[in-house]
Amino acid sequence: MSFSNPGNKWEMILETTARFIVQLLSTVCTTNWTEDDPQHLVLSADATVADLVRAAVAAYVREGRRPPIHQHPGGAADGGDAADGFELHFSKYSLESLRPEEKVLDLGSRNFFLCARRSAASA
Repeated sequence: MSFSNPGNKWEMILETTARFIVQLLSTVCTTNWTEDDPQHLVLSADATVADLVRAAVAAYVREGRRPPIHQHPGGAADGGDAADGFELHFSKYSLESLRPEEKVLDLGSRNFFLCARRSAASA
């Protein structure tokens, strides 16, 4: 392989770098709770919104943050996955949540807000 043409060298470096994105750093803030410190999470490049929600809830529980997650509707106290009671938003002022099957890499942002899922009675 010859690098006599500088354009080819940079094209090769860019292609190689694009193939090796293996982890993403995302920031998740919890809304309507007493703690304001965001969580910084590292996920694989192919992670979905659902994966990010599960990772954020697991980190929240592992760190012992307050209030405990099981107090929220749809949490682990109901026999389900604690992450089932939460959804991810771009902004704490956004009413529309992100679809769980979307890839985090494709969203164009690394900053999100974790909100308790609205119950069927209030929706």
